[in-house]
Amino acid sequence: MRLELKFFATFRAIVGQKLVEREFSDASTVGDVLAALEGEYPDMEDRLLDEDGEIREQLSILKNGRGVIHMDGAATPMEDGDTLAVFPPVAGGAEDASSDTGEDGHDRRERSFRGISKRLAVHYLENLGGELVAGEQEGSEEARVAADDWTATLSAGKVDIAGGTMQLTEVSIAFEGEPAALDPLIEQFAQKAMRAGG
Repeated sequence: MRLELKFFATFRAIVGQKLVEREFSDASTVGDVLAALEGEYPDMEDRLLDEDGEIREQLSILKNGRGVIHMDGAATPMEDGDTLAVFPPVAGGAEDASSDTGEDGHDRRERSFRGISKRLAVHYLENLGGELVAGEQEGSEEARVAADDWTATLSAGKVDIAGGTMQLTEVSIAFEGEPAALDPLIEQFAQKAMRAGG
């Protein structure tokens, strides 16, 4: 069977392109595909599957746009023509405003926005070219949206304002990616959030 494989952020850099097509045997699972990728790309070795053959924590793997964590994980069967998207891990959490640069040259910038919901923030990020890759189920504490060169991990909570007499929703977002992509992304997102009342 022929599969379309999509890579994001650091995995895209390892592969050298966003999209590749590969042939696999008809009985292949997500785990089989990920193991083959680890074998083909040395820089992916031990980054996709753990020693038990399970998908590593914090990875987002989507089969035809749906997280395999909500299917059978590594045992999820693949079918001819399926698309498998592979997103690298991004740590969650956020503070008011902070930045750092990781060893891979990617920046991590944490920002908080008040007066918008997490759901609306996800919608804005999707409009800016991202794809929801985690947290699609109702009630998830965190959500993750990713594009080719950035990832955003969102969480939300209530904060007291006006001396504790009122509360607002505050969405904290950890943006991670290539510096040239984060500058316009964060600026455009902030403009949308401000128009929404944030």
